[in-house]
Formats: sequence, structure tokens, C-alpha cells
Amino acid sequence: MLLFLLGMRLLFLSAAGAFCIFGLMHAADPKVQWYWTVGHALVLAACVFLVGRVWASLKATWKG
Repeated sequence: MLLFLLGMRLLFLSAAGAFCIFGLMHAADPKVQWYWTVGHALVLAACVFLVGRVWASLKATWKG
């Protein structure tokens, strides 16, 4: 069960990291309208928050 929980948390961590990269790539594109850039910045902030939360949870599960 512990390995399943670690795997799920690693999956969420990977997905959040991929969304961070996606947001950075598209936020820097000059052809993107300003409201999409704002949306990507908000998604990037949410992903950074999620990466931090999942990483802390992953470390706590590994130690526990």
C-alpha cells in the first residue's frame, strides 16, 4: 500500500512538473495574447504550489 501511495504521489509530481514546463514555454511566446499569458502564469503558480505540497507529502510518506 505504501508503494502505491508513493507511486501516486510521484505521478502527481511528474504531472505538475510537466504543467510547469508547459506554462513556461507558452508564457514566453510573444504571439500569445495577454490573457493567455496571465492564465499561464496563474497555472504556473498553482503548479509550483502543487509541486511543493506533493513533494512535502512524498517526503513525509517516505520517512513515515
